[in-house]
Amino acid sequence: MFKAVKNISRIGEVINILLKYSFEDVIVNSSLRKFISAKKQVSFQYAANDFLEKYNRWERIRMVIEEMGVTAIKLAQYLSNRPDILPEPLIKEFEKLQANVPPFSTITAKAIIEKETGQKINDLFSYFDNHAIGSASIGQVHRVRLKSGKDAVVKIQRPQAEETVKTDLRLLREFVKLTSGYFQNIGILNPFEIVNIFEEMMLKELDYTTEAKSILKFHKIYYQYENIKIPKPYLKYSTSKVLVLEFISGCKITDIEQIKKWGLSRRRIAEKGIKMYLMQIFKYGLFHADPHPGNILLYPDGKLALIDFGMIGRLTKKQKFQISDLFFALTTQDAKAMATSIRRLSIKSEIDDFASFENDLQELIDDFIVLDVGELNMKELVVRLQKIFFKYKLQMPGAIFLMLRALSILDGVGKKLYPKFNPLKYIKPYTYKIIQEQYSLNNIKSELQFSFAQISSLFYSSPVDLKYIIEKIRSGELQTKIDIVGFDDFTKKIDIFANKLVISIIITALILGSSIITVAKPETMPTVLSIPIFSVVGIAIATFLALWLLIYTIRRR
Repeated sequence: MFKAVKNISRIGEVINILLKYSFEDVIVNSSLRKFISAKKQVSFQYAANDFLEKYNRWERIRMVIEEMGVTAIKLAQYLSNRPDILPEPLIKEFEKLQANVPPFSTITAKAIIEKETGQKINDLFSYFDNHAIGSASIGQVHRVRLKSGKDAVVKIQRPQAEETVKTDLRLLREFVKLTSGYFQNIGILNPFEIVNIFEEMMLKELDYTTEAKSILKFHKIYYQYENIKIPKPYLKYSTSKVLVLEFISGCKITDIEQIKKWGLSRRRIAEKGIKMYLMQIFKYGLFHADPHPGNILLYPDGKLALIDFGMIGRLTKKQKFQISDLFFALTTQDAKAMATSIRRLSIKSEIDDFASFENDLQELIDDFIVLDVGELNMKELVVRLQKIFFKYKLQMPGAIFLMLRALSILDGVGKKLYPKFNPLKYIKPYTYKIIQEQYSLNNIKSELQFSFAQISSLFYSSPVDLKYIIEKIRSGELQTKIDIVGFDDFTKKIDIFANKLVISIIITALILGSSIITVAKPETMPTVLSIPIFSVVGIAIATFLALWLLIYTIRRR
């Protein structure tokens, strides 16, 4: 009961935020209108709002998200990586969002560590820095020194973070339930799927053991490479709410002054950075998905280190092949092959005019390939691709957008270090290598074995399945289910129309009956102000039903 009241209260807050930023249309055209009186709904069309004049719709959406809190901001940040779902102007606004959260007290941080590990701080660490070196919406980071003398950092989850996020997710689901019709009308066809994916992502983020396992995978992969450093997770001291990692020193990869002092080649650093990421993408299919300069550190000897593994991308073997085909088609200026690769890569596509799709890609190739090395911009290429994905309603795997985003960030980092940096120059050799692997005898043999196994399974199970269907037909138990798209909405509209018609007939009958009684004026019938009492009652009921029908009709608009 308390949760239900709390939910209604929070929905009321959301409605007020929407009204503040002139989103009356969201309320009126969704189930949120149930929480607003008909009188107030009518007043919406006459209300003046400064926000409507000063800011465009995309800016006002960002402002709504900012007021709704940390979980809403994280959802918007997640959606900013999904151009197949949102239009470009809204993505640009969402990219401005920052969850500015102050650090919580050191006393609380230490108490959480002791509760989670079951040990005292002094038994775990010989040194604990009371000042947080980083603070975010889910947790914060402190420098520590282990009893072994090794420097480390400890990431502590905020108190009540799990409860707050789960409550917000529950309310988010309720909000989407109330507004799903509105979202579908503006082109967001799968709002519940978005919430499900976001919920899964947030629950993983709340469990630090998931991040520890991801770091451990990277650590095992790159342990053999001398020029790449991955922080070691100390699982012995870590729990779902506390994560202890090896401390990584160094400067940001874009700290030009420090690079000059160390006498390092900026071109070599840029090359090393892109090669490290391309190896992650094309060789291992597991990549760090947030390569902004603060997450790539540089040692005095030129070694690179990665930190913050909160965002990880994973690619299947098939996806690696398709991405290689895409980039190969781009570099060879083959729009048809590029179109085929993109369609194969997509989960779902609605390309009605493939020739138009191919022409759009040819325009992209023509505009991009003619540029000089210094003018080549991976970010512009990615934005153009994303616009095409959105235009043709191509639903792409989330990892593809993470990969494209990572490459565009790396292009910016590379150009800051070395203005003539050209990422395609380094992508080409990897695509050739993957294509060779794709058409190697071993891979063809593997694919044939898989196909043969699938066909064998089909032939093996077909007689059993056919026998089962025949038995169901004989016994009369075979049922056929047909779903007609939009039929439920149609039947609801028919029901509403029928109910209105019945009430209208009743109102008409009451008015006619009351009028006949009034004209007849039976002598034995009691009267009120010289009007037969049955006429008064009939007119009163008819008036009440007419008013109710009018209010109901206004609220349903």
